[in-house]
Amino acid sequence: MGLRNLPTEAPMRLSDLTAYHPGHVSSRTLTTLEAGASITVLAFDDGESVSEEEYFGDMLYYAIEGSCDIVLPNRRVALAAGEVLMVPAHVLHAVEGRSAFKLLQVCV
Repeated sequence: MGLRNLPTEAPMRLSDLTAYHPGHVSSRTLTTLEAGASITVLAFDDGESVSEEEYFGDMLYYAIEGSCDIVLPNRRVALAAGEVLMVPAHVLHAVEGRSAFKLLQVCV
């Protein structure tokens, strides 16, 4: 499957692909490949997080807006808007917000 849920007629800000919703994590999947690779844009309302997960592939996190922490087994890494971090495959980790934030997640 190719890319989807993206503008084709006029450009759009990456941050506008998802919106904040009270008490929720909103997402827009841009692609999902048979092998499990994916590209997703997420919007986390204040206080929302993703519990510990382990992925089959390397995970790239890019903070679009706001800031969050990537919680790894032995450390916590702060990720601010405009910054990127890779978590290697099969490393259990969580994503915790400091306030509302938007995140691009790419698994390969």
